[in-house]
Amino acid sequence: MKKIVLTLLFASIGLVASEATVPYAVGLLLAPQGDKIYAQECASCHGQNGQQTSFSGFPEVITYGKIAGLDTAVLAKTIKEYRGGVESKDYQPLNKYGYGAAMKAPTRDLSWDEIDAVAKYINGLK
Repeated sequence: MKKIVLTLLFASIGLVASEATVPYAVGLLLAPQGDKIYAQECASCHGQNGQQTSFSGFPEVITYGKIAGLDTAVLAKTIKEYRGGVESKDYQPLNKYGYGAAMKAPTRDLSWDEIDAVAKYINGLK
């Protein structure tokens, strides 16, 4: 019995140690899947094809440009800036482009690799 317990203990320590080297939390041990991430996090506002230009889920309608076909590198940088956020003068959490929680929430848990995968997927929505 002691051998089994010790084996399980060492195996769990090994798992924890190996997870510590993974650079992101979402999608552990899975290759980033841009299409699935887009469907889950982005499509409700931007539409299935990236052509939607407004969203009325807030007290007022939010308008923005189409995202389908945007340059992958520029889009990845923009999404990373949304995820990172900045502080406003009154210390309310915003992001670089002023959308606050509207973009912070869906990007908060994405790794850089997942953001790159989503940007590549959006670039292909032409």
